[in-house]
Amino acid sequence: MKINSRKYLLCSFFIHVFLISSLFANQIPPQNDIAKVNRLVENKNFSEAMDIYRDWIALGFESKWIFYNLGLLHEKVGHVGYAMYYLKKAEKVAPDDVLINKRIVFLQEKIKDKFMIPIENDRFIDVFLKPWDYWSLKEAGIFLIISFWIFSLYFLLFHVFSMSGSFKFYKPVLFIQVGLICFLLIQSMRILQNSNQSEAIILGDVVEIHEGADILSPKIQTVHAGLPVLFEDKIGDWIKVRLYNGKVGWLKKNQLSAII
Repeated sequence: MKINSRKYLLCSFFIHVFLISSLFANQIPPQNDIAKVNRLVENKNFSEAMDIYRDWIALGFESKWIFYNLGLLHEKVGHVGYAMYYLKKAEKVAPDDVLINKRIVFLQEKIKDKFMIPIENDRFIDVFLKPWDYWSLKEAGIFLIISFWIFSLYFLLFHVFSMSGSFKFYKPVLFIQVGLICFLLIQSMRILQNSNQSEAIILGDVVEIHEGADILSPKIQTVHAGLPVLFEDKIGDWIKVRLYNGKVGWLKKNQLSAII
């Protein structure tokens, strides 16, 4: 079946516009608001500054620096759980940012349950087996856009040179490009699926993990603010979590917050 070049290019253009607008929209608040919050921090009005940061987040701003600075403010006032939560949010936006990663490691030293903190795995094969540990959804989207651009350019070149027969390697290269795009799509879906079953951070100073979704259920573990756990299920006001030491239990939903 013959592909209409104009329709393909028009469709590709709208796909690019949609992906780019989705990835980069609402990143930075107005400069006047930024200046205001900086003055509040300089005057040590941390509570008011945190309120402004939370308002920005509610308006849809997704900058890594908003999450990072809000995490630092919570750390300054001694809220280890919320500090870790917002630093992890910043890490979600920019997983390769050295400053954010160092701050998370520094904050982990303040967590009492150090033996249950997840251990990083640097095996090369995990880039493909566990892409959510290395790629953000934004990075996968950028690679996907670049792949579409390359595919579109090659598609145009093929139509220009196909009549002369000088594009002998069209099909092999096309298969490689389609394979790469399919790979990126699959990995993006895996990243999105994993983000829906994301980590959560313990917010309460001292939290009891129960065997069942009931306050009278036996306690299986005591954990503290800032500890990362895996969010698994929800029943009413109870959340099922998996600890990094392998234990599975339930706790009240107001005692932790999921990283979205």
